[in-house]
Amino acid sequence: MSLTVSPPVRMVAILGLVAALALGAGFMLMGHSSDAVPSHVAIRHHPFGPGATKPKPATSKTQAHPKAATGAKAVTAPVVHRAPRRPAAELAALRAGLPARIAHALGRSPVVVVELTNPTSEVDAIAFAEARAGAGLAGVPFVMLNVLNQADVGQLTERFGQPLPDPGLFIYTRPAKLAFRIDGFVDKETVAQAAHNASAGLTTVTPG
Repeated sequence: MSLTVSPPVRMVAILGLVAALALGAGFMLMGHSSDAVPSHVAIRHHPFGPGATKPKPATSKTQAHPKAATGAKAVTAPVVHRAPRRPAAELAALRAGLPARIAHALGRSPVVVVELTNPTSEVDAIAFAEARAGAGLAGVPFVMLNVLNQADVGQLTERFGQPLPDPGLFIYTRPAKLAFRIDGFVDKETVAQAAHNASAGLTTVTPG
């Protein structure tokens, strides 16, 4: 049994099929448009993987410029300079009442040559030169005291209770012992021998 369709019916069927396809296409386009990403949305891509570098954190002005944040320079502690400690021998001589210059020399050497001199006297000038040369020969310190200066000889004058010789030679040993006293002029050889004898504990000078 064969079924024949008249041309009018066939035309209606074709139009219905076209309308159905158009309607379906419209629904599909509406669905795609609702899933699309809006154009105004910005997507940031972050690097990843072994070679990717991490973004650096933003640093504030306080971190970038620590000095500007503090507003003051670093204050360094002051350097304290302490006076060197005096040797025990020097302190012992000072306690015994010797002038500071003789005590300081005894702090450096067990034997010291001291010459009492008047700077205005020609004879004293020669005696001074001989005494200094004799101390150099003996290898001991030499101290000159001005008999016109109370600061130099005031303590010795009180110690002896009488005027000091001018010129005069004193040789001191530790702690504050007067080993030799020679009033008047003394040549350098005698001065050197007296210093050597004082170092050995002798109290006399053998004439050369």
